[in-house]
Amino acid sequence: MSEAPRKQPVPRAEYWTVDGIEDAPRGPVARLERESGETFTLPLRDLPGGLSEGDRLAVQDGPDGVTVQLLPEDSARRKQAAREQMEALEAASKKQTLVTDASGEITL
Repeated sequence: MSEAPRKQPVPRAEYWTVDGIEDAPRGPVARLERESGETFTLPLRDLPGGLSEGDRLAVQDGPDGVTVQLLPEDSARRKQAAREQMEALEAASKKQTLVTDASGEITL
């Protein structure tokens, strides 16, 4: 009697964020950040077209090799959250007033 083939576990996708795009001597590269905070660069030509700073990528190893997929909805959501955070920080900094004491020292 033959055994049924065992299903291989589906590898979990790894997520990268495009930290920046830079010119390099051998062509443009994307500076990428893993979820762990580790950064590295890859040639832009090896990644999906149209990348911009802040984009989110799903990277998964499979039977046909590694696939890299741009996640536009996740990218847009994360960029909006970052904009809102910056706006909140700017609003909070505008509310702060500088106070100087008799010696000219500034306190916040």
